Amino acid sequence: MGLSYDITFLAMVLSAIQSDEYELCDKKCMIHPMRKNSCVENDKAVDYAANMGVILTYLKLLDDWKDDRSVKALVSMIFFSRGVRKARKRYKNEYNRIKLYLDKLGALEKNKCASVDEAADCFAKILEFLFTPDFVAGERERRSLAWLGYNIGRWIYIIDAYSDLEKDMRKNNYNVLALSNDGMSCDAIKQSIGKNMESSLTFTLENAASAYNLLDIYRNREILDNIIYTSLKAKQKYILGGRNESV
Repeated sequence: MGLSYDITFLAMVLSAIQSDEYELCDKKCMIHPMRKNSCVENDKAVDYAANMGVILTYLKLLDDWKDDRSVKALVSMIFFSRGVRKARKRYKNEYNRIKLYLDKLGALEKNKCASVDEAADCFAKILEFLFTPDFVAGERERRSLAWLGYNIGRWIYIIDAYSDLEKDMRKNNYNVLALSNDGMSCDAIKQSIGKNMESSLTFTLENAASAYNLLDIYRNREILDNIIYTSLKAKQKYILGGRNESV
């Protein structure tokens, strides 16, 4: 229920660098109780990513409840309470680190941070941390994964801010691009920063691709190559071309 593209990508990358075999089975789930779906079993990367997804979703809902007293967030937290208790017990350090980073990001937003690099860096460090779990022991792999996660996180934060700019300005929500160009209209901001934004984001994706190239990939190479070399760039072109669609 809290699945995101970020967590799916995390699971695919971490699974792809493992040489261990995993198993497939057919199971029912809460969302599809009447039919079985193919599931991965005995894959520590997928298991880890699933737990991180639960933690991230729960902490985001908790933040929404604290900040806005969102009833929707409060009700949604009920569905994740059992899962997050199990995830927190198993990954106590990860839970605390993620919460620390999210609290820092929340503080930047509350203080109306107008620095794109500072806000994006804070979010990027969350993915940098998530991409370096304890079961990845090799120093070369950990450095490559950290740089991959950091740059993907930075790209996601900035492209989302650009995509949500019009909506955030209309609803008076926090958006670092609006604050860093205070007093300008949405169209004026996009026209002003468009070229530099494209160059910065492209450079970030190239950094991510450079880190990815250093990894030994044992499976899922075709789809991962497509994401790294084609899909992210296509998504960037789509959004910077004027479409308002979140990543």
